[in-house]
Amino acid sequence: MTAQIPDTIDIDGCSHALAAVDGDPLFDPVEHDLIPGPFHTACYRGYVCSYTTENDRLALRELTLGPHATVAGRPIGRGVTVFGTQVAENGDDGSFTAAPLDVAVPFSGRLLAGRDLIADADMGFAPGWKYAHVVELVLDAGHVVARRDRSADVAGVRASILDRVIPDPDGDPRGAGWVRRTFTLTYDRTFPPGHR
Repeated sequence: MTAQIPDTIDIDGCSHALAAVDGDPLFDPVEHDLIPGPFHTACYRGYVCSYTTENDRLALRELTLGPHATVAGRPIGRGVTVFGTQVAENGDDGSFTAAPLDVAVPFSGRLLAGRDLIADADMGFAPGWKYAHVVELVLDAGHVVARRDRSADVAGVRASILDRVIPDPDGDPRGAGWVRRTFTLTYDRTFPPGHR
């Protein structure tokens, strides 16, 4: 296993990687009769989402599915549509992308989104403390109700982890459960207890 391709979210015209989710689930392809399948070692879950917050409304703008996915029971391929948009093949990895989409995502909770990766993810998804710039969005039923620049907070956590003042929230890479934990997007991977 390896580092995974993160979902992205466009905030004020700038693409950020989704680093943490606290609240409702985000987009779930299975709920829309889209059954993903892994398409390479960097995408075991079999899909990648790109969201936007245009007009302070969270929406799915682009969806990429692997070559083993099914759409309404049909194998994905040329001529297949997702949310009324015909998919396009992406080349070497055999994945397909439906874009542009405008699928409302009625998420309530908090999201951390980062850009300018400082430290690569060794496995799974990079937590927020590995990004130089981090924005927190608070949403209610898919509408952005607050935005906070959390870059300074994250920098403090990063310094504490790198200086070994606090342990890496993911734990020892040789320890039990480390791989499973790195594949989660929990807030405590960025803000360990006592560092919220």
